[in-house]
Amino acid sequence: MTRAAIDRITVADFLDYGQRYCIEYRFPALAYPLERASQLPVAQGRVEESLLFPGVKLVLSDIEVVHPYASHSLGTAACLVIVVIEGRVRLGTDNERHWLTAGQAHTVCLSDQHFLDAYQPEGQRLRTLSLSLDATALQQWCGEPLPTQSITWSLPPALHLSLEHGVQSPLTGRARRLFFQGLALQLMAQGLSRPHQAPLQATASPGRLAAVRRLLEESPEREHRLEVLAARAAMSPSTLVRHFKLAYGCSPTDYLRRLRLNRARKLLLDGHTIQQAAHLSGYRHTSNFTTAFRRAFGVSPSALTKPSP
Repeated sequence: MTRAAIDRITVADFLDYGQRYCIEYRFPALAYPLERASQLPVAQGRVEESLLFPGVKLVLSDIEVVHPYASHSLGTAACLVIVVIEGRVRLGTDNERHWLTAGQAHTVCLSDQHFLDAYQPEGQRLRTLSLSLDATALQQWCGEPLPTQSITWSLPPALHLSLEHGVQSPLTGRARRLFFQGLALQLMAQGLSRPHQAPLQATASPGRLAAVRRLLEESPEREHRLEVLAARAAMSPSTLVRHFKLAYGCSPTDYLRRLRLNRARKLLLDGHTIQQAAHLSGYRHTSNFTTAFRRAFGVSPSALTKPSP
């Protein structure tokens, strides 16, 4: 695998990447021509590219977005899987627009009739994985073409955790490639296990839904009652749940639980005790936190705590 240690990713870097992968990039915040802004930093971080198998490409990104940018696919792919590990991306396929958030994936077939637009807002850490297969590889892996209908789905918590560990893993060379070959097969298996899931449709009141989501993200440790969230969005609780699921792939309660557990996992990895991680993540009882953590990640919180010296 080719690991690119890039601290500064400029407009020119994006345009070069776009030429290689048939992607048209746009930078909405720029007020002057691209040729005058070629060295303007759009993001900071690293991008990792790899050919896992013949016809199977993997791209990992771990960046801080400084300026917003958008993209439009010009190439083809028999199957493209986009995974958001951290952050959020607004995707557009044909007439649909929706946000893809942490722990969600999107599967699509790219062709002259089916394209993909994406918009990445600034001020966020964005960690994503992109897995593309050409027609030959898809035939070898799956034995049949995928439906042209795009699908958005949620990662199983254990797979989400494996991806996060993989991005941060010190493995290099053949060992790292083998690790991501296994994860790629799991991603395909999970995506293909949802052939009857309907594509997400545009949802009503995106601004009010985004306000609810931001409230949860800014203070996951607080108690958030569904009735209060619904009133904030000027909807009934059932309407909020329905539209929130359409926009983000899960209910507000499930989204809050995911935020709390991800925060707790980071706190544990940073050296906090189980009790501290539970309290700072909004859990009043350690036993409830331990049960939820094990159910989500497949291990107990104690597995992530650092041993005492």
